[in-house]
Amino acid sequence: MFKIKSRPEDFFVKELVNLPLEKEGEYAYYRLRKVDRNTVDVVRELAKRWKVPVKDVTFAGLKDKNAVTEQYLAVRGLKNPPEKLEGENYELTLVGFGNEPLELGKFEGNYFEIVVREVSRAERERAERNLPFVSRYGFANYFGEQRFGSVKNAKEFLVRHLLKHRYEDALREYLLSYSDWRMKRTLKKLWGNWRAFLRAMPKAATYERKVVEELAKGVPFRQAFMALPKNVRLMFSFTFQSYLWNRYLYRFVVRYFPYCEVPSGVKDWTYAFYKKMNDRIFEQIKDLEIPYLGVEYKPKDPKVAKIIEEVLREEGITPDLLGEERIGIKLFSDGVRKAVAVPKDLKMERLGRSTVKLSFVLPPGSYATVLLRKLFLCERDDT
Repeated sequence: MFKIKSRPEDFFVKELVNLPLEKEGEYAYYRLRKVDRNTVDVVRELAKRWKVPVKDVTFAGLKDKNAVTEQYLAVRGLKNPPEKLEGENYELTLVGFGNEPLELGKFEGNYFEIVVREVSRAERERAERNLPFVSRYGFANYFGEQRFGSVKNAKEFLVRHLLKHRYEDALREYLLSYSDWRMKRTLKKLWGNWRAFLRAMPKAATYERKVVEELAKGVPFRQAFMALPKNVRLMFSFTFQSYLWNRYLYRFVVRYFPYCEVPSGVKDWTYAFYKKMNDRIFEQIKDLEIPYLGVEYKPKDPKVAKIIEEVLREEGITPDLLGEERIGIKLFSDGVRKAVAVPKDLKMERLGRSTVKLSFVLPPGSYATVLLRKLFLCERDDT
């Protein structure tokens, strides 16, 4: 199968945003260019460096780690902001000032340039056939594999354990979800011997170590979770809700369209993509929004409402559970996400016998990895 991110420079992402620039203002706006770095880690490092609270360094989106990325930061309360600043695998350039922070999701889109390697002849020909179709009719807008990093090596979603007040089981999922089986086996044996467990843990596991340090003090499992920053705890909820939402979309596609099924890159989960479309049907679905729960945001399409109801029932999530709080967070929150994403300026260039380069623009929150699976793995239906 084709490969991406063989090296960071193979995956370039540039955030497209209109900044309200002024000569002076409460916020300094910076363009951040980073290589093989996580957005949140860089932001924390900068806040420490500038001696400002982390909450005063805002951004519009999280960008891939194993990539070359460009995005913007808004920094509040910075005295004498430098024109340029460099750190480990990142550089900042001051672009201007303004009076507004940046908000998550509030940007125009992302521009991608992706080098895809080890492309088989069948995959390349498939992508060539799919290109005009996807340019016109888009693709099913699933959450991509990056959203599920925390469950790739875990047996179960933490939220399932939290719903049943099984805090030790939830911590087992969190603290033992390593791809390295030797590390996993070692830590399993040391469970409960927290000082030895801490010594055996990777030094880079910053957040996990904070939890184990609390356990070593004799803190109960439930309380130990509170050592994690709130945004990390919220990710447990977001990850589970992303899984539920993907299930809604999958069922919608399978039930109402001719489809192809391809691996998602996580566990044995699959994506279903519509492989046949016409202008009349596309007009009906191109702006379709699917809610996460259908409580505060009611589905406009009764077919979608029925699917949400079915999936929640199958997952054992009853209406009384939707307002539940655990470990200082609400486990469920409602919202909407578009069912279809349409790439702009989608182009493919052949670089070698088994290497191609793709460039395109996607809306905020849409995943390039999902688009690539549609292009390279999905057979079109031309009948």
